[in-house]
Amino acid sequence: MAQGYLFLIIALVFNATANILMKLASRRVPSMEGLSLVEKALALVTNYHLVLGLVLFASNILFYVLALKRINLSIAYPIMSSGGFLLISVFSVYFLHETLTGLQIGGIVLIAAGIALLAYNIA
Repeated sequence: MAQGYLFLIIALVFNATANILMKLASRRVPSMEGLSLVEKALALVTNYHLVLGLVLFASNILFYVLALKRINLSIAYPIMSSGGFLLISVFSVYFLHETLTGLQIGGIVLIAAGIALLAYNIA
């Protein structure tokens, strides 16, 4: 079972990182107006944030499936979805310099408490 949680954590980190990379990729996407289909495709495939983000999303799915082989979905999914929210919030502040309000921080604390209760129930 411990291996399942390791796979889940890897999937979580890959997913959160992929989301940050997608946000960074969106900042580098030029206006597509007036570009041919080939030019649009080249603009996207040369965006390394986008390409790496897609690779991490695919890797996330592989590790999540490996985690699901070992962990009940009723436990894995809440941890994956809420844990993803937590990591993305932290990563957004650190890497994207976004700000959080007090209410958002309070919500994050409640989500973290919920994850802790799920994990405590498992142990």
